[in-house]
Amino acid sequence: MQLNGQKINLRYPTLDDADSIAKYCADKEISEFTFIPFPYTHQDAVDFITMCIEDRKSMTSLHCGIENCETKEIIGMIGLNSINKIHFRGELGYWLAKPFWGQGIMLDAINILTSFCLNEMQLERIYAHVQPDNIGSWKVLEKAGFEREGLLRNHFCVGGTMHDHYLYAKLKD
Repeated sequence: MQLNGQKINLRYPTLDDADSIAKYCADKEISEFTFIPFPYTHQDAVDFITMCIEDRKSMTSLHCGIENCETKEIIGMIGLNSINKIHFRGELGYWLAKPFWGQGIMLDAINILTSFCLNEMQLERIYAHVQPDNIGSWKVLEKAGFEREGLLRNHFCVGGTMHDHYLYAKLKD
């Protein structure tokens, strides 16, 4: 699968992408608001891509690399986890390499993937969890038409610390 944008494409990652994923996930700031471990190794990238391939077979998750149209390098990831075909929903997750922040790339990626999931996969609801201090993330969700539905207190444990999360969602109608 490949979904095309102007600056980026979304495509399934392959083992050939392990170098770029490992390179960009080695930035500590990427792990700050995600479940990506730090330090991040090449083997972590291989294991992640292998998991993506297995998840795709079961359609429980859909992971896409954010490919730079010019270099064909994976500069981030976006995907839908916990796809529930009974209740027509899935959870959005994403990260983007720091050199590409502030260029509208993540907004483009979110719009491309949510359009595909709501229309082609016929989902009715896409939701996302965002830490309140991850301002860039919740602002890009709002620009993409997601609405904040509430605050989930002590919702995730990261590194032994409980974190609140905003719940955002975008509905088909």
